[in-house]
Amino acid sequence: MTKVQKVNFFLKFWNGDLSLPMSYWLVGIVFGLVVGFSIGMISYAMGMPEAAINFLILPWAIYSTVGIWRSSDKYKGPKFWAVLTKILIIIGVISYFSGLITATT
Repeated sequence: MTKVQKVNFFLKFWNGDLSLPMSYWLVGIVFGLVVGFSIGMISYAMGMPEAAINFLILPWAIYSTVGIWRSSDKYKGPKFWAVLTKILIIIGVISYFSGLITATT
C-alpha cells in the first residue's frame, strides 16, 4: 500500500507546482489584492503611516514572487508565457523597491 502525501496548496504554490495561470492570476493577483487590502486596512486602523504598508507586505511580496517564478520555470506551454511572466515579475520587483525608496524619503 502506498502512502498518499497531501501537500498544502500554499506549499505547492511556493514550490512552483501549481499551474502558471493559477499561480499568476489566483495567487499573485487575487490573493495579492486580498492581502494588500487587508494589510492596508489593518495599518490604517492602527494609525500607521502609509509607508508601513510597503514594509508589512514584504513577506507576501517575496512569497508570491518566488512561487510565480518557480511556476514559470516549470511551465510546459508556450515559452512566451513563461518569459512574459518573468518580465512582469522583474518589473513588479523594480516597482516595489522604487516604492519603498520613495515612500521613505
